[in-house]
Amino acid sequence: MKFTEIEKMLDIRSNLLNYHLKIMIEEGLLGKEEEMYCLTKEGEKIIPFYAHLTNKEKGSLVICAVAIRRRGEICLLKRNKRPYQGYWGMIGGKVRLEESIEETAVREALEETGLTCKFKKVASVLHERVKDSGTVKHSFIIFLCEVEAETDDLVETEEGEVKWFPINTLPENIIPSDRLMIEKLLKTRKSNIGKVMIEEVEDELKNLEYEEYGKRL
Repeated sequence: MKFTEIEKMLDIRSNLLNYHLKIMIEEGLLGKEEEMYCLTKEGEKIIPFYAHLTNKEKGSLVICAVAIRRRGEICLLKRNKRPYQGYWGMIGGKVRLEESIEETAVREALEETGLTCKFKKVASVLHERVKDSGTVKHSFIIFLCEVEAETDDLVETEEGEVKWFPINTLPENIIPSDRLMIEKLLKTRKSNIGKVMIEEVEDELKNLEYEEYGKRL
């Protein structure tokens, strides 16, 4: 599109529009050929993410929850950040655009604990939602991944304290869905696909409801 076409569509001042177009060109999101502005390939990549932020119909975030295991123990993180601040839980994070599930699991384990790990399997897939005052405030598609630690020394990061726990003696203050995934889903030999709803009341997570698709537990 030409500058005049963009200006007419957005109905903002020319100097302000020119400023933003310049920034987008510097960041590699827009290109300019003679009088025409066009999206670059990098710009095309971010359209779904930008739409997610601006559209009223928001979607779920895809993440990996990583069960790092060694000799009957599991590594947990006490979260410094929201969501679930102050709760213990498995290592985890967003699946990046260029990554496979396996690559995300191994990277997150190394970044948050300092442990080099070997990917074992996807143990389960879970659709987790958190409800506050009757409204869903968080929604995650979780790939529960099991990895094996090949090193022993934990490194604490800004994400929070990390610690080994016996897999049969988990801390009380653990994210309810993480307890469910560790105690029930990791112990099955087949992959489960299910959904969980958690209520948050005054920053406390309560009333977990879990249902396996096709079977209620």
